[in-house]
Amino acid sequence: MSDEQESSNDSASTSTTHIILSSDSVLSSDSVLSSDSVFLSEVGSNFQLTATLKDASGVAYVEQPTFEWLSDDVSIVSIDQSGLITANALGQANIRVSGGGVNHTVSVTVNADITTLNGNVRYADKEYGAAGFTNRTDFYKAVRYAKVDLISGNGSDIEQTTYTDSDGQFSFTGVLTSQHSISVSAQTDESLGLKLRVEDRSSALYSVSKAVSLSDLNNFAVDIPAGNTAAGAFNILDVFTNAAHFTMAYSDATLVTLSAFWQPNNSDGTYFCTGFDSAYCLQGAGVYIYNSVNGDTDEFDDDVLYHEFGHYFAHALSRDDSYGGCHLLSSRDLDLRLAWSEGWGDFFPSGMKSWLSDPSRSHLLSAADSLPVSAYVDTYASTAQIYIDMATMSQERYSSAGNEMAVAKILWTLSERFGMTDIVTVLSDYLPNIGNTAVNLESFWDGWLSEHNPSAGDMQTLESIFEERLVFYQEDQFESDGSPNDQRKILLGQMETHYLYRSDSSTDSDFVAFDVQGGNQYTLQTSGLTGGADTYIRVLNSGANPLMIGGALVENDDAVEGAYYSYDSVCGSSRIKNSSTALASKVTFTAPSTGTYYAEIRTTTDPEPYLSAGRYGTYDFRVSQN
Repeated sequence: MSDEQESSNDSASTSTTHIILSSDSVLSSDSVLSSDSVFLSEVGSNFQLTATLKDASGVAYVEQPTFEWLSDDVSIVSIDQSGLITANALGQANIRVSGGGVNHTVSVTVNADITTLNGNVRYADKEYGAAGFTNRTDFYKAVRYAKVDLISGNGSDIEQTTYTDSDGQFSFTGVLTSQHSISVSAQTDESLGLKLRVEDRSSALYSVSKAVSLSDLNNFAVDIPAGNTAAGAFNILDVFTNAAHFTMAYSDATLVTLSAFWQPNNSDGTYFCTGFDSAYCLQGAGVYIYNSVNGDTDEFDDDVLYHEFGHYFAHALSRDDSYGGCHLLSSRDLDLRLAWSEGWGDFFPSGMKSWLSDPSRSHLLSAADSLPVSAYVDTYASTAQIYIDMATMSQERYSSAGNEMAVAKILWTLSERFGMTDIVTVLSDYLPNIGNTAVNLESFWDGWLSEHNPSAGDMQTLESIFEERLVFYQEDQFESDGSPNDQRKILLGQMETHYLYRSDSSTDSDFVAFDVQGGNQYTLQTSGLTGGADTYIRVLNSGANPLMIGGALVENDDAVEGAYYSYDSVCGSSRIKNSSTALASKVTFTAPSTGTYYAEIRTTTDPEPYLSAGRYGTYDFRVSQN
């Protein structure tokens, strides 16, 4: 062997040496050779491969090694040591050729016609009405905008990825075999405007797979039946897809990824988390759907899911100051921040369904035609454990700014009268910029006035919408009582109802005159507080100066210190309560002299529990002689 030949053989083991495959004879006219792939049109066909060892410049070495050929799946294709391939079955296998210290792998696919698979994906939804699920068995809906992968024959490689369209349709074009499979994941991409994911408790995406059928390439159906656990995940994805489109119809803000974490047979509840915590939000920000024990299948409770998306909406596009906690739909004494947050969430499903009821979108509803869009339904097993129609709800049961359903009713009526855009404008443009003021129904009212500057007629309509839920953001009949005067006196034992509100947005102080006899004892007190009122009383003497007895001002903030935080037997824990008496005020004093005294009643400036209570509100006032 010459020095030149020896040098060539040494270089055969370096990374610049390559095996180049070519075909000396094609025994099937439909067979094709590419750089790394062989396509055979049918079982029984053959293909002759020839290997050549070349250097980095593409020059063949003078001496060629003996090549060794090996198939990793002889049931699909076999190859002899001359490089002759035989197609044994439909599918895909890899041929490895080795020689001269290097090797090369070529993919061989049998039945390799370039074809197009046209598919569609559907899932079995559950239609619901006023009484719960209707048990309709033919209720399939398209899986829209979901990730679809074409999986290789070995099941480990993703060869192509696409997404279903608005009708659940998708297609792949390429070399398809019966060893390929289609995998559909509960995930959208950014082209939707909001990337959505539905994961289990271990953060694995829900998905379904189906083997490719070469006999049904033009109508390849991936149906997810009701008995398949993933049907619930795809309903969550569908509901949130609707909500994302609704959100983007009213806002051009950039939305962040929303993950939903759903796990059957857990009972931790359904809730929204803004981030990680070690108690409830172990998987970080997202909607947690863990109410599927004993038939409480929230994964198909669209109104519950829309409610939670409403919290996401408030977090992403507005501001939400709620600290959460126990709340009942009928509670009228909630922390105003909580009542607003939950009320917005309670309204959101009806806002959604009203938008979806448009003929162009009505096919996306899961609600039966007979269900009013204003109704909120939460099922347990197959029946409705909660059904409330905001169009006809009781005023007595659902009233006050401290009641979440009253908040929802107000928002619903506003949307009907003025439109959804006006509501979203306040949420997105005003509420995020109010500084230290708490986000609640009061600040929403302030924002409405600021953003829309209502006419006298609209103002009257606005006041009537709030007043219908016994929320009085308006001046009362005594509004000339902004300073001490003797023109109107309250009689001892008489009850008056006042609103803490000024139309010019200034702080409202109510002054009430009453006559006293020196040496007699009197009690001044507020009661019947609603709308988050938190009163403070101060007594002024006949000279309209703050009354002092024993060196101390005669004043009171809370009649019972700390009464706003008390045990709730239904919740099984203590919580803040804006009840009729918890933040009431009471003063008892002995009049040092006869004359006309004055009571000043205003909203407290005490920082606790000021943020949970209101700046406005309604109260009753009485002066009694003991």
